[in-house]
Order: sequence, then structure tokens, then C-alpha cells
Amino acid sequence: MLKRKIVEKLELWWKGKTALFVDGARQVGKTYTLETFAKSKSNSYVYVNFVERADAIPQIIRSKDAKSFLFNLSSIIDHPLIKGETIIFLDEIQSIYIYMDEHKIPRSEFDLVTLMKFLVMDGSYRFILSGSLLGVALTDILSWPTGYMTSFTMYPLDFEEFLWANGVNDDVIDHVKNCFFKKTTVDEFIHAKFMDLFRKYVLIGGMPAAVQSYVDHNDLNMVALEHQNIEMYNRRDISKYAPKDKKLYILQIYDAIPEELDKKNKRFTLGPLENKNNHDIVEDSFLWLVNAGVAIPAYTTDEPTIPLKIGINRRLLKLFHEDSGLLTYLYMDPLVKNKILNDEKNINFGAIYENVVADLLKTHGFDYLYYYNNKKNGEVDFLVEWQGDVLPIEVKSGKDFEKHSALDNLLSNKGYSIPTAFIFNNGNVKMKENKIYLPIYMADLIKRGL
Repeated sequence: MLKRKIVEKLELWWKGKTALFVDGARQVGKTYTLETFAKSKSNSYVYVNFVERADAIPQIIRSKDAKSFLFNLSSIIDHPLIKGETIIFLDEIQSIYIYMDEHKIPRSEFDLVTLMKFLVMDGSYRFILSGSLLGVALTDILSWPTGYMTSFTMYPLDFEEFLWANGVNDDVIDHVKNCFFKKTTVDEFIHAKFMDLFRKYVLIGGMPAAVQSYVDHNDLNMVALEHQNIEMYNRRDISKYAPKDKKLYILQIYDAIPEELDKKNKRFTLGPLENKNNHDIVEDSFLWLVNAGVAIPAYTTDEPTIPLKIGINRRLLKLFHEDSGLLTYLYMDPLVKNKILNDEKNINFGAIYENVVADLLKTHGFDYLYYYNNKKNGEVDFLVEWQGDVLPIEVKSGKDFEKHSALDNLLSNKGYSIPTAFIFNNGNVKMKENKIYLPIYMADLIKRGL
């Protein structure tokens, strides 16, 4: 069983009385984690998966209130509902909303999320709701049950969770954390070990099935089979759930992510997809992939000052894949992967590094990612709001990681008052004026609010 950080949040939720709502991309481990947690808390446990039980949806959506919902739910399960004990886990709830949309049933007739307020007020049972594509399916919610629902987003394993899966001791991890916060050099043996594991993380990614396969078999070919299955699910979701008038664009954009990231500026260009008649459709197609959790956008901002959102330009963006392991599966052959594992210096995998950093930033609470691009000053990979300031981030995979004219231009501009910048690279911790050079694996340690 893989150790997941979200369990700490689940323990905090359990102490309260709210319903729980967990979203996240497909195959990030939601069902297994939530089911394991629920079973650890009560012997009375009910699980309904609305993909598997699509036949039950017409019965469920006939519910007019909390009482009729519980009656209808009891009619589709074979487990008694015990007041004060039963945990009810409703999984793949997006299927309910997608079914209603397909049959043109308005939210005013049934809205499971809104109904949670009244089920929580009743207090008879604990509820867990989960699913994929919730950012796409759960539009037009009548009333979000604020104060009655606790919500979390689950992501693929971050690097620390990957280290746990590979048996790395917490004392060793704490040494690296202390080096990050104190800006001191990591022990060279530990640094070499972490770089080796990070290269594996780049190729395996954080999808639980892929990580578990690697832990069990130590075979990248077995990992690739898991990536193939997940990729099949992603494409099937697009084919099945994307709006008919946008499916072509969504698939084209999804397929283009690897090659766009491989460009020198990594900026996503709409190219032949867009013309004056279909701009809105193409823009909606980008948003569909983002809301479905399979892509992460980084938008350019004209002014590197807080709040970054004010200067956002939504026409210029980079689009990253949800998981670096899936990205490498899509566009790297096994020979190239082996060269990365062997740390061969002739391999340029800056795009992959940048994708991993985007994944980790998103996982650790940075809901909005930005980058800076100015014809005069150049381009900086990422800008985030951190500790009350703008933090520029550069990601370097080669030897010349101390060459960064665009970053120098940004830091020298007194009008921006940027106190420091991070440059992630393959080397150890090093400070030079207001630039801090950090090992790439320390990108896992930037968390919003710290």
C-alpha cells in the first residue's frame, strides 16, 4: 500500500461532521485511498460506483429530498444503513451529472452536491463523494453546501511520496528539507541518491499504478503497460464525455502537448486549429482539458508583480501534462529513457524537467501558474506568488545553468522589487547574490502558504 499525504487531511475531516468531496484526475488513487480510510473507521460501509451502477442513476435522481434519497439509495444496495455508524461512499458521481445533461434534466430536479447540506443536517450517516472529470461535469451547481462539505483535490504522488514508496528513510528526507530551508549543501551521497531517484520519478511519474508496478517489478516495461492503460482511459474519457463539437479540438490539443513542450519556447500555439470562426471553441477545448485534470496551464503575465493575475494574458500559454511519467510514455522511446536513467549528458530533457516542476507546483497548492515573457527582457519559466512576494523560477537540465539573462533582467529591475529567485538544476545547493541554485528534486518543497 502506497503512503499518501491526503490521509492526514482525511483524519482532520473525520473529526468534524461535514460531508467529504474529493476530486482529481482519473487513476490518481482516489477510490482506493478513500475506501481504505472509510473501512478503517467503521464496520458499516456502503460503496456505490455510478459508472458500474449506471442503471441506478434514474432511481437516484428521482429523489426530491434527503429522506427520499436515502430510501432510493437503500433500494440499490444490499447493506443496511445503520444510523450513527454507516459511511456512505458515492463514487464516480460525475456519471449522475453527465446522465442528466444527456437527458436534458435540469439541476433543479436533482443536485447531489446541493442535497448534501440536508443529509449532513440530518446527521444519520457520514458521506464521501468522489469522481473524475468533476471540473467538467459539476457546472451549474445550484448551491454549494458551504459549511457542510469539505473538499480536497487529489493528485498523483509527489516526489516525497515517491521516496516513501522506494523505502527512503524519513531522517534522510528531513536532512534534505533542512538543507532547503537553511540553504545549505546536501550531503553528496544523499544528493547523488536523490538525483538518481528523481530521474526515475521523471520517467515513472506519480500515478499510483505506475509507481506500484515499479516497486513490485523494478521494470520500466511493466510501468509502460500501466501508462498505456491510463492513457487509454484519458482518450476514452475525451471520446465519451467531451462535447461533440469540441472532441476533435480537444484530442488534437491533447496529442500536441508533447511536441509543443519540446519547442524551444514551449509555448502552445493554436496554429491550424484556430481561425476567426472557431476561436471560442478552441479556447473552450483548452479549458475542458484543464478542468478534466489532464492538463496544467501556465499563462504569461505582463507584469511580474503581485497579484500576478492582473497581468494575465490567456492567449499566450504553456500547457503541461498532468503527469511526467505519462508524458515520457507518450514521446520517449526506451533507449532515450535508459539514457536519462544513466544520466547521459547529451540528452536534453529540459521540457520534462519543466513539466515535473509544473506538476509539483500544482500539487502543492499553486492553483495558478504563470511565466514571464518580454521581447526586451526575455522569458522566465515560472512565476508564482510565494511568501508574500513574486518568486521567479528557472528550470535548467544542462551544464550552463548559471546563464539566465532574462532572469537577471527581471531581478535587476527595481520597479519589480523581487527579492530572490530559484534556479532548479542538477547541482547542489548554491547561493549567488539573490539567486538560489537548488537541486531539481527540491522543487517538491515549494508549498503555497509556507
